Amino acid sequence: MSLRYYAGCGLLLLTRLSWKVLEQMRRVVSLSEQFALIVWTTSEIDRYSRNQWNSWPSVRNYSGMDHWLNATEQALSERYFSKNGALLNLACGAGREALLLSRQGLRVTACDWSPRMVAEARRRAQEASLPVRFAVADLIHDLPYPEKAFDYLFLPYIAYSYIFPRWRRVRFLRQAHSVLKPNGIFIISFAAASGDPRVPAGPSEWLFMRLRRWVPFNREYEPGDRFAVTFTHFFRSEELAQEFREAEFVIKEWLWDHGCAVLVKQ
Repeated sequence: MSLRYYAGCGLLLLTRLSWKVLEQMRRVVSLSEQFALIVWTTSEIDRYSRNQWNSWPSVRNYSGMDHWLNATEQALSERYFSKNGALLNLACGAGREALLLSRQGLRVTACDWSPRMVAEARRRAQEASLPVRFAVADLIHDLPYPEKAFDYLFLPYIAYSYIFPRWRRVRFLRQAHSVLKPNGIFIISFAAASGDPRVPAGPSEWLFMRLRRWVPFNREYEPGDRFAVTFTHFFRSEELAQEFREAEFVIKEWLWDHGCAVLVKQ
């Protein structure tokens, strides 16, 4: 073996060790982001998330997306959504799902909590001559729609995991149940906890569960709350199923590994 061969092996080994060191450093640095979950109140988490989603960089990024559903959502929409059905696209963003579903023949209504996202989605729909009705509406407050108005509901892209804390999620589900017709279908996406679905991973869990007992800290912190690009709740399977049951939804199809569920109102 030549000296040059061993030098190359040494460089490869050094590169791999460097990546491992950098990865550990990244994990340590990211802990400061996680601490915002226990320092901020729920309203402050909302404020940050809203400002981030309503920012011009976010709008520009999402306004360029079209014809977009992941493979699981596409398969479920084709299986459960019939043409000419009335569908409410919740958390529609800049309209990527709403425009696609409208092109497929559904009567689409769409809403989002970002005025800028809704304005961009409305502009794109007008340019494409698609009759989608848009509104600015907040999932954690009253939805501006009458009871039994829709055949289908669609909440994509793990948006359910962006609602904090649990009581707000259940309140939203009950409103969703109200605006859905009997036997209506609700396709909902969420972030599943990695590893064992019963136990969200994370070194900060033990500490945060103790800090939340004290008044200066976020007393609504829950196991599974994380900062992952934005504030996100990672669900355990039984926890999520219980939230669905509390809102009187029946789970028709459960795709845990794909972060989706199909609910039905009976």
